[in-house]
Amino acid sequence: MQYHKFIVGDTIIEFHNNWLGEETVILNGKLVSKQSSIRGLHHHFSIVEDGNLARYVLTTKVNEWMMVELDLRRNGELIYENILVRNGSKPKSPPNKDKQLGIIALNEYDLDLAIAHFEKALDLAPEDSEIYFHIACAYSVKENALEGFKALKHSIHFKLADPEIILNHEFLAYLRIHPAFEDFLESGFIEFDESNI
Repeated sequence: MQYHKFIVGDTIIEFHNNWLGEETVILNGKLVSKQSSIRGLHHHFSIVEDGNLARYVLTTKVNEWMMVELDLRRNGELIYENILVRNGSKPKSPPNKDKQLGIIALNEYDLDLAIAHFEKALDLAPEDSEIYFHIACAYSVKENALEGFKALKHSIHFKLADPEIILNHEFLAYLRIHPAFEDFLESGFIEFDESNI
């Protein structure tokens, strides 16, 4: 296994590569790209940073000594070039059981139980954007727009890996048709007027 970590402001990008040529990119703890390569390829992903969408391209390549190197571009600008990937791997963290139980309950539409599990899961991982996203899903299905918007705002604050999922996830349909959603969307999912909810 080969591993490298980039830190760009508050954004953490981790690259993993195994002996089979399977490349994985983790953005703030969330999987955003997984592809196989022998000679290198491009991983595309995006994230909201300070209210603006940042588009990244992580390019893998093999140098003349057959060693893997990385280039990283942000919004088209090269910020790292020819970074050699060393052998090693990131230590594994223990699974968050309440998060897993919350997802199961959410998928079974046991919404109050799901929210209870997710709130306990936050005790172990208070900056996990996915937990807040799932909480937003549960409140959306319950048609509680205020709590749903609050949870989405936290999810974006803690660097949700793929913000575009907000625009197409079926559990968030109620929030998307709410009159306050357009302004919330235009703010990059960071501002909403509670008086309109």
